[in-house]
Amino acid sequence: MTHTLTWHHDVSRQARLLSYAMRLTLKPTLRMWPLTDGGIKAIAHVDRAVDKMPKPKRVTIEQVSLGGIPCEKTTHPRPASGSLDGATVLYFHGGGFVFCGLATHRVACATIAARSGVPVYSVEYRQIPHGGIGTSIADAMASYRAALDLVADPKKIVVAGDSAGGYLAMKVAEIAALEGLTPPAAVIGFSPLLNLDLKNHPRKFMNKDAYLPMKQVLALEDRWLNGPDAIPGSASPIDADPSAFPPVFLSTAEYELMRPDVEMMTRKLVDAGRTVETHVWKGQVHAFPVLAGAVPEGRTVLELAVAFAARNL
Repeated sequence: MTHTLTWHHDVSRQARLLSYAMRLTLKPTLRMWPLTDGGIKAIAHVDRAVDKMPKPKRVTIEQVSLGGIPCEKTTHPRPASGSLDGATVLYFHGGGFVFCGLATHRVACATIAARSGVPVYSVEYRQIPHGGIGTSIADAMASYRAALDLVADPKKIVVAGDSAGGYLAMKVAEIAALEGLTPPAAVIGFSPLLNLDLKNHPRKFMNKDAYLPMKQVLALEDRWLNGPDAIPGSASPIDADPSAFPPVFLSTAEYELMRPDVEMMTRKLVDAGRTVETHVWKGQVHAFPVLAGAVPEGRTVLELAVAFAARNL
């Protein structure tokens, strides 16, 4: 068992500007955005808009399918070496189970592929209004089962994700253990959603999140849980048996909705004798590694995550 919890206190100028801009523009917009089916479908246009932007350079991006689930496979011409040879990353994007997609997370996946030399499959799972969290989990598991039959070494699959995608990565590891499947080699979670019951979190702390309005997140709870597909295992990863998890890498911003649960999950994994490495960053926004193209701290976290995976494969 190994464990580190590292604080990062330096804040770049880019990160300060990003946080300020999000507080000034994005948070007020999200606070007023209607969470009706129409409102959710409208916000999905964000991914379509990003999709029109130039693709990351020096990587190859292919449209593929895993278990009938649309995915993007990103590869870098430099192949992996050492313990990463034969490894695969299965990435689940964030977005609160309502928005974002392959395009919004293309830069992060390209960065992981470039830093590691391993193929990265980004999974386009179904979201609200096309199903609740159980539906997203079903798609995540379909992609994982297919990956077990497809990749070079099924014992070297790293499941990763940010926010809602971090939730799915943790659920894949838990369900694989429950069903006796080959488990992921590691889990990587950037600001992962670990607890679906956010009502009891300290409001004063949560209100400091740079762009996630607490009221809107809580309003999604019924939509999350009332889909047509049940949630297998524990509804919240933080309530799952910690022995189900392989080595886990976690990162969080100092002031964001997910930090209390990231720290609690870290303690639970440590108490259970599991390997976990956690990083807490000052001055950052929720899921900032996804913004690796804009803030240097985002690139640093992705590099730390790749190094963690290499040590634990």
